[in-house]
Amino acid sequence: MSVEGRYFTWTIAAGEDLDDLEPGTGHLFKAVALDDGKIAANGLEAGGILLYGGKQDEHLTLGYAGILKFTAGDAISKGARLSVANSGYFTEAASGGYVVGRCLDTAVVSGAVGTGAFNFATVAYMGNSGEVA
Repeated sequence: MSVEGRYFTWTIAAGEDLDDLEPGTGHLFKAVALDDGKIAANGLEAGGILLYGGKQDEHLTLGYAGILKFTAGDAISKGARLSVANSGYFTEAASGGYVVGRCLDTAVVSGAVGTGAFNFATVAYMGNSGEVA
């Protein structure tokens, strides 16, 4: 079972309807972009994880640092570095991706909600060697 811990939030305006709050299939616990308030396409533009959604132009609350829930887009193993897929889902980071957090659960299956440690304020680039810079 995933749980949240202490985390920090910020509020932005929604750039699209992000009011489907069904965990796993809806918008809840997916990455949202800071620049346009829409579902994030990658870790570089992601500004946080949707905690409280709304319709277009309403306020959204994003968790940007701390222990937060996330929705997995693929199977994720414990301790894996996390990045953001095109659909706002979280995946294991690969070379050339941007790392936004680490998985804290034993394992998370695709479409399930997991727990991770995140910091969207300072994302890291994963180089070709698998090292984070």
